[in-house]
Amino acid sequence: MGILERADSLLINARIRWSRFWDEERGDTNFISILVLLGIALALAGVFLGFKDQVLGWVDENIGTFFSQKGGR
Repeated sequence: MGILERADSLLINARIRWSRFWDEERGDTNFISILVLLGIALALAGVFLGFKDQVLGWVDENIGTFFSQKGGR
């Protein structure tokens, strides 16, 4: 087997493996979705911890304004 035939064989095998990697799903999507949701939750927790005083102040102000209003239907 010549060097070009061997290189061609290796490239074909790599292409087949690459296409199988992208086309086949073997339950990995659930694991990946859990990781994505965990990342989103951690990012939201980080944002909340960074701005918690501002967020809690805004919520307290708006809830206080809502309950102090008179009137209704």
